Amino acid sequence: MRSFLSILVFCFLFPALATADSFERSFEENKKLLYSLDSLLAHQDVFVKVKEERIMQLKKQYNQVKDVKELYAMNRMIYLEYRVYDADSALHYINKNVQLAQQTNNRTWEVVSLLEQSFVLTSCGLLTEALNAVSDIRSEELPQNLRSEYFGRLCTLYSRLRDYSGENSHLSEHYNELQKTYRDSILNTATPDELRYWNTRTWLYLGTPEAAPVKQALEHNKKILPNDSRKYSIATYNLSAIYRSEKNESKYLENLILSAMADIRCVNGDIGSLQEIAEYLFKHGKIDRAYNYIVYCSQKAMLFHNRVRIVRMSHLQNQIYKAYQERDNIQQKRLQASLITVSLLFLILIGAFLFIRKQMRRLKEANTRLDNTNQKLSVNMDALSTAHQNLEEANDQLKELNTQLKEVNSQLRESNYVKEEYIGYVFNICSTYISKLEEFRKNINRKLRVGQIEDVKAMTDPSTMASNELKEFYQHFDTIFLHLYPNFVEDFNALLLPEERIELKDGELLNTELRIHALIRMGITDSVKIADFLHCSAQTVYNNRLRTRNKSIIPKEDFMNAIKKLGKYKA
Repeated sequence: MRSFLSILVFCFLFPALATADSFERSFEENKKLLYSLDSLLAHQDVFVKVKEERIMQLKKQYNQVKDVKELYAMNRMIYLEYRVYDADSALHYINKNVQLAQQTNNRTWEVVSLLEQSFVLTSCGLLTEALNAVSDIRSEELPQNLRSEYFGRLCTLYSRLRDYSGENSHLSEHYNELQKTYRDSILNTATPDELRYWNTRTWLYLGTPEAAPVKQALEHNKKILPNDSRKYSIATYNLSAIYRSEKNESKYLENLILSAMADIRCVNGDIGSLQEIAEYLFKHGKIDRAYNYIVYCSQKAMLFHNRVRIVRMSHLQNQIYKAYQERDNIQQKRLQASLITVSLLFLILIGAFLFIRKQMRRLKEANTRLDNTNQKLSVNMDALSTAHQNLEEANDQLKELNTQLKEVNSQLRESNYVKEEYIGYVFNICSTYISKLEEFRKNINRKLRVGQIEDVKAMTDPSTMASNELKEFYQHFDTIFLHLYPNFVEDFNALLLPEERIELKDGELLNTELRIHALIRMGITDSVKIADFLHCSAQTVYNNRLRTRNKSIIPKEDFMNAIKKLGKYKA
């Protein structure tokens, strides 16, 4: 049972929610257009004034007409201005043309005037009179350019007769068949450059794949037609019908709005687009906007004497009025509830005011006591602030001392580590030299015993011996130093200009320039001591240091300190 109820809720509630969501999306996307439509309605008098001035100018020219042909043309021009603006005036001037045509025995004028007379009568809902107006016309007598218009008038006429005879199914079917017949005649006579050609196909192919080229053609007409013309209004109205059949509510509403705006600009009294917008908005709860639109439509329908639209709009107005009444009743009940709530809140407010007033007196007394306490506290706070400031200064000094202590400890650890490493290497070197001396002594003694004096002289040659011993000594020094500071060479080169960086030869660990600065890194900065260590002159050491300092990328005065920090020792 629960499963069945769930299915029912899904089947009925979900489509309703989807429809509501679709409307809200459509409404939001067209909100700017709706505001533009509201603005046009607010300034409708401007368009009416322009229309009246144009009619007034034509009527002034009317008195200057000289012959029948000009009179016919002037009547028709005034008729075209009144055509969708004032039905009675339109009929007045087109009836004059009917009389002129009959008096001059001009059948073409008469047919054109009767077709236009039929249009106005159909728009007013005088369908019998409209049918009588074209009853004597035969399609065979019409020129090619009037046939599609003639069939269009009859198609529209029988469509209205079908709609108004809904209770009589037999008569309705009869009119429907006639409407289809004349629709087919339009398709056979109208050409693609006529808007009637595409309007007829709109309703014939609505909801079918054949509507695609119709939509494309109407979109083209929409771009090229003036947006203050009735043709533009009809094209966009038909486009809205196509988009609605495609379930595209946003485009449906957009084109309806554009159609209504065109009707307002051309002061169309037979306005259907705005009426449909009102029905659409009312259906989705936008009562205020729907009411404003339907009131405008009703005013125009009454001025145009469009009896059919007046009847249809009165029904919608009644529905909107009932919705207003229901909303007013709900708002009235809410207002009553709000009044009761406000009254209760007012009583509570009075009680709260008296209570707060009493509390304010107590608070004032408490504030006085608090001020006295604050004054005493302020004195203590000043003292505390001074103490806090002194404490911060002491903390800053302590931090600085800690930083210095850490640096000294780091240097001390490095110094101890270097000493330990060097002591080990020195002992190892001493032991090695003792072994080498013992071996040297044995070799000398052995050669003296056998009388190899020349070999002994060669072995004890001071230049060869010193050179070999120095090379071995430098090899030991380089190995020990790079063991302690493995990154020294890379860090040293980083201080020099790119083109001045040192490139060591194969098998070479350090060269003279690097050894000088290696000794500086170890704390030996005296050039004389460095010269003694490297067995060269102090001037050579000085010149080398000066030359290297000139190749650096940092200021010369900072170069010595930078050397002392190079090559992080390997702990």
